[in-house]
Amino acid sequence: MTHSTITSKGQTTLPAPIRRALHLKAGDRITYEIQGDSVVIRPQPGAMAVFGALKPPAGKSGVPFEEARAKSREARVKKAAREGKR
Repeated sequence: MTHSTITSKGQTTLPAPIRRALHLKAGDRITYEIQGDSVVIRPQPGAMAVFGALKPPAGKSGVPFEEARAKSREARVKKAAREGKR
């Protein structure tokens, strides 16, 4: 069984076998889940973990980002112009 000590500031170091098992490195974030009298530690997925999880709207697949952003900006400008003319 692996163990560590809690400092006076409430800090501890995750032992190397735990870091290796969870593929953790410096700067990674972890989550804690209390389950009864135990705690489960899990890596917290970063923003890139969900990259590509959402499908583009129908017919929008393959549109370059800059083109999509330009069209969106153009639509906002037109809407603002219409609302300003009221």
